[in-house]
Amino acid sequence: MKKINIFMTVQWLVFMPLILPLGIITGAFEGIKKIFEQASSDIIENQDLYLNKEI
Repeated sequence: MKKINIFMTVQWLVFMPLILPLGIITGAFEGIKKIFEQASSDIIENQDLYLNKEI
């Protein structure tokens, strides 16, 4: 049977609760930032279309 490396197990138990939420939060902020960038570019594009139609 393979011997379990206790030090590596302790590292996983200590650092995983720190790294996992940071990754989730970072991903959420990146997604929100991307949504706002896309929305602002869509709004600007729509405003350009409306301005060109009125002229």
